[in-house]
Amino acid sequence: MGMEVLTALTPYLLAAGAFVIVLLKVLRSPKFLTQAVTVALLVGSVFMTLVIYSETADGKVVIYTVGGFPPSIGISYVVDAFSSTLAILVSMLFLALYSLLNVFKTKVDEYFLALYLGLESGLLGIIFTGDLFNMFVMIEVTLVSSYGLIAMSKTKRAYTAVFRYVMTAGVGGLIFFTGVVLTYFAAGTLNIGYLAAVIDGVNTGYSGYLASPSAALAVLFTLLFWGLMVDEALAPLHFWLPGAYSSAHPVISSLLAGASEGAAYYALMRVFYTVLNGFPDIVANALRALGVLTIIVGGIGMMYSRRFSEIISYSVILDSGYIAVALSLGPAGVQVTFFYIIAHMVVKPLLFLIAGWAREEVGSDRLDDLQGVLRESKILQAGLLTGASAVIGIPPTVLFAAKLQLYIELLSTALANPLNTLVLATALAGSGLSLASFIKVIVTTILSPKPREGVRLSRVLEAYVIALAGLTIALGIFYTIIQEQLTAPASNILLNGRGLYINEVLQALFRG
Repeated sequence: MGMEVLTALTPYLLAAGAFVIVLLKVLRSPKFLTQAVTVALLVGSVFMTLVIYSETADGKVVIYTVGGFPPSIGISYVVDAFSSTLAILVSMLFLALYSLLNVFKTKVDEYFLALYLGLESGLLGIIFTGDLFNMFVMIEVTLVSSYGLIAMSKTKRAYTAVFRYVMTAGVGGLIFFTGVVLTYFAAGTLNIGYLAAVIDGVNTGYSGYLASPSAALAVLFTLLFWGLMVDEALAPLHFWLPGAYSSAHPVISSLLAGASEGAAYYALMRVFYTVLNGFPDIVANALRALGVLTIIVGGIGMMYSRRFSEIISYSVILDSGYIAVALSLGPAGVQVTFFYIIAHMVVKPLLFLIAGWAREEVGSDRLDDLQGVLRESKILQAGLLTGASAVIGIPPTVLFAAKLQLYIELLSTALANPLNTLVLATALAGSGLSLASFIKVIVTTILSPKPREGVRLSRVLEAYVIALAGLTIALGIFYTIIQEQLTAPASNILLNGRGLYINEVLQALFRG
């Protein structure tokens, strides 16, 4: 099997596996068979992403055209080290959290597992695709899977949250799709590499209605940016997230918070840096302004929320604001963003798993009902303190390292752009709001004088909390090594490998 085939086979195999799981349900196959198929697909996706990464780690770009159609009119998958690195992290996260699905009380049946595979398929499809229309399709696959998984909680609150999510994401998807359609009419192609070639003035042999579409693409891509805002949970399109994440199965909340926003920001970086070679000033300024607004909204939401899981959900919004601010700083912010995405895959699952356990132990996630819920478990206490320290930005946690790099970048640009001083003050204020919010949680769940007896804690959950808390600290301590060996090389591919990406796509046309 050619290396190129794996780029398309990975998301498609997961999607096909989702339908196989449903078919096994209809045929009333034994549950162990369903679980075996699911595990095999999850392990297979990790193996395939590792193989793809090994092929792209030295700077090579892997491209596969579905059905042999030229990339200009067909679907193509284009993978470099930037995308393959993120794909490995996503596939590993899905495999790692799978064993926790049955630890919680929420029923996990075949339909749940099918949607679980569908969610991973959509996320990997977003990361691997080299085509704007296919990116839109994979975003919708991710969203539909998310709707179903959140609704699986079967509570009134979950149904309300899903309805709000569907309505908001529907508008965002329509805006994104409008940008895609208009881009096709302007340039005659939706292939990301071809669009980049058009910007560089290369005659690809395909053209839209505009003789010189470069200026139009810069404007049209703002529609793609606004369409992705919903998935990135940037204010004012953030309001769907707290209810959705706080009412979902703890593992699903962990996956969505750890990977969904990261994939959306990946799509944003891939489109703008590969096609336009960076963010236009209007988009960069919008990112900075919306990032500041999102930090404020997320911090205030954490302060005023009275639900444990909802406080963690607002922290996702808060950190999305930090990522937006980092990206607004230009190329220097790409590596910060990548490190934030990695940090989210560790810190958010740690916090959501603890909050989810507390909710199921008590039957409510309202802080008034969680008096002393963590007093009987030193492991959960340590996990909460570690995760809270990370969100606040206390050393040596992983998010402290990410925030420190962001603060340094803001300070270095403060003289050239005095408004960045205000942005820095807002970022520091966000950490202060996080501190006040988690003090509220810690006092209630740990320091409350009302102990809870008869607590049952899964050894598997304990092991995961220990592992995630350890990673939260270890990633912060070894930040420099991770930066040199992982985030810097991957980010440099996005920033400096644009020419190679374009060249590989154009060669695929000539081969076709």
